[in-house]
Order: sequence, then C-alpha cells, then structure tokens
Amino acid sequence: MAFTAPEFSTLHGTEELIEQLNNTWKVNYIESGHPSYPQLEIDGGRKYIKVWQFDNYGDRKGNRSIYLFVDKETGAVYKPASTKAPAKGIRFYLDYLLEHPETCDAYGSFLYRR
Repeated sequence: MAFTAPEFSTLHGTEELIEQLNNTWKVNYIESGHPSYPQLEIDGGRKYIKVWQFDNYGDRKGNRSIYLFVDKETGAVYKPASTKAPAKGIRFYLDYLLEHPETCDAYGSFLYRR
C-alpha cells in the first residue's frame, strides 16, 4: 500500500506521540509503585488511525479500549464515540499534541469539551 504524503506524516506523527506517551506513563506508573501501566498502540483504518489503550501488567495485557481517533488527511484528533467511529467535533490537532504531550492523560479526559 502506497502512502500519500499527508497520510504518511500523520501516521509518523501519531507513532511519535504514542512513543512519547508510552515512555512517560511507564516511568511515572512504575516509580509510583503501580502494578500496571497504560500502553497505547496503533491500528489503521480507511479514514482514521485508531489508537487503542490497554493496561500492561508486564507478562500480560489487560482489556483494550479506543483512546482516540486521528484523521489521516488532516491530523485532526477526535474523541471516540464507539470502537468504530469518532464523536463529532475536532478536539485537537496532532501537531499541537506533539508540541504539548503533557496535555494527554492516561484517561482521555483531555478529549472532552469544556
């Protein structure tokens, strides 16, 4: 499958954000003495990149749920409405989250409108 330029940069940016968040959360949770820590992984779709979250217990994974959706063309970030579709309304753009990864929390509360 050939990637178009915007899709490739969006995929690369999403992978970069996930790597930053996974590393930060792992260190914070282990230093706090928690037995598990949240972990993110990517799953591609036709229009959106799905980002899944699961609890990592070291030797096994816990249940997984959708963390957020990223539009492949625009880099818009959406809150999930279900495992198959995002909620209406852009919550952030990927560029902003890459510049400010501290905005993201392990619970997805930053995706709610205020």
